[in-house]
Amino acid sequence: MRQRGWMFIVTAMFMFLFATSASAEMGTGGISLSAGFTPAGGGDAGSGPLAPAYNDAFDTGWTGRIEPYYDFNSMVRGQVGFAYNKWGGKTYIGTQFDDLKVMTYYVGLKFRFLPNSRIRPYIVADIGEAHIDGVKLSFISFPGSSVQFWDSTTTPFLDIGGGVEYIIAPKVSFFLDIRVQRIGAPDSALPPASDSDGISNIPITAGVNFTF
Repeated sequence: MRQRGWMFIVTAMFMFLFATSASAEMGTGGISLSAGFTPAGGGDAGSGPLAPAYNDAFDTGWTGRIEPYYDFNSMVRGQVGFAYNKWGGKTYIGTQFDDLKVMTYYVGLKFRFLPNSRIRPYIVADIGEAHIDGVKLSFISFPGSSVQFWDSTTTPFLDIGGGVEYIIAPKVSFFLDIRVQRIGAPDSALPPASDSDGISNIPITAGVNFTF
């Protein structure tokens, strides 16, 4: 699974560099850094009549993103993304969930509007791959005991959303970003109890763009 992740990264970066070299000479590159919070989404985090939803099993989490980008023109931006997501585990019916940790790797496009304005709304979409760390359950009544609930998983990832960018200098801008993201279901380690839905949530982040 780790090899698949690195293969994706190398392939994505190659495609990104190829696209930039084939684009207009007036294009510019840069990097976007952002962080924010991610409410635990809906959907079932298990199977059966007592199965928890994801927001029963996990607290609101946080997200950090690094997105190298290339502006093909004043409106179209291509990007490669790396994001880390973490949700704290909660106690549900006498069981304690481990933290849920997900690393995503993706490529995407951003369409920025109002090129002559300091305030620029945009829409964005990404597709890639997610690595979900394995999650264990601990039993409150039996301290020290635990069982594997989900195995480490490699699964598809996608998101779509938008935001607004405020240009404070020719090569620096701040932004607020909201996306709907979908991560495939984790691999069950305790079927059928741990057969789960995919992970859906809405990360809200703020960050800064540096254009080179």
